[in-house]
Amino acid sequence: RHLRAGMARHNRPKTGKSRSRPWVRLAVVGLGATLLAASAFAVAFGAAESSQSVVPRPTASIRRPGEATQCQDTAPEMCDVWHKAGLCRSRGNQCQRTCGYCADAPGRVPRVPRTEACRRDNLTAAMPSGHLNAMFERLMHDFPQYRPEALSRDPWIVQLHDVISDDEAQAFIDSCDGHFERSLAGDQLNPVRTSFQCWCNFPGCFTNAKVHGVVRRMNNLTSTVFNNGEDLQIVRYEPGQFYKVHHDQNTATWTPQGPRILTFFMYLNTPGGGGGTRFPQVGRSADAPDGIVVSPVKGSAVIWPSVYDDRPLEADQRTSHEAMPVTSGVKFGANMWVHQFDFKTPSERGCKLTHINTFGKVPSTAEERLLVLGRVPTHEEAEAAMAAQAGV
Repeated sequence: RHLRAGMARHNRPKTGKSRSRPWVRLAVVGLGATLLAASAFAVAFGAAESSQSVVPRPTASIRRPGEATQCQDTAPEMCDVWHKAGLCRSRGNQCQRTCGYCADAPGRVPRVPRTEACRRDNLTAAMPSGHLNAMFERLMHDFPQYRPEALSRDPWIVQLHDVISDDEAQAFIDSCDGHFERSLAGDQLNPVRTSFQCWCNFPGCFTNAKVHGVVRRMNNLTSTVFNNGEDLQIVRYEPGQFYKVHHDQNTATWTPQGPRILTFFMYLNTPGGGGGTRFPQVGRSADAPDGIVVSPVKGSAVIWPSVYDDRPLEADQRTSHEAMPVTSGVKFGANMWVHQFDFKTPSERGCKLTHINTFGKVPSTAEERLLVLGRVPTHEEAEAAMAAQAGV
């Protein structure tokens, strides 16, 4: 009986003034309007973000046999460095394949677990046995516009002329303004090298269109690909500064990038005096007791190998060289060292073996073995694979 009475009171039609206060009704209406406005803003903001900031992953197109994919890079000359600089969000529509937005391509540097950072993905050697000589012969015959001059053919030392323009040379120097520091030798400050250096490993340098245009030219001249080259090193020598005799091959065969095989050195200006590049073991005679000395002339370059043509995993010590002291003015130059295998992929993954000196045919520490075991072929395996690649 009490329950029925309570329900009757609850269901009784209300008369007179409402129990609700006017301010409560207003608050409810206001809250509803605020939620609707917030919802509309979120939808609009999401649409703007999707269209302006985030590059959507294109839907894979259906292809018939023989048809080329429609998912392509439309700015292939710059996509590598835009990707390296982390610009796929803003440039991805121009670099779909490089950025990994195509269904049939993993992108330039596929992501891997941290433990796989030192893995060698590309097992194809840049210069298997017999290919270095062929590369230098091509350099001598296919690029007459640079007036190639063979200063030596065994080992090869080739000088090019007018290979970079004044504007391009200045772009290198300007890009490194404020970034020079004391040069290192053997991963540390060393009295054998007293110059200053700037690694072109920051976007303000390597995404410069003129700088990257020269890098692409160097790739073409050496018949190598972008990823096999280290980041450029720009150097500055002031009066009295030098780099004593040394060899450029400082990377073990068991690292993911393998040994340095080529050096491409460009002269960005002509100093007032001194600053030549000397090869003391090449071309020595009674008339040339110092060996070959290359004069630093703005716009010119010199290229030499760091390994043997028939043993491309072994350092050729004959190309040891030195940067002679500058006697007047300042000398600016730019180095690019080219490796037998992909350097940039393990470097951008954070593999420590890409920025320290390593030597020998086998890792020397437990940490090194852990980094490469099962991820990089052994010296013997690499030799066999390169012999097969060369058709030996």
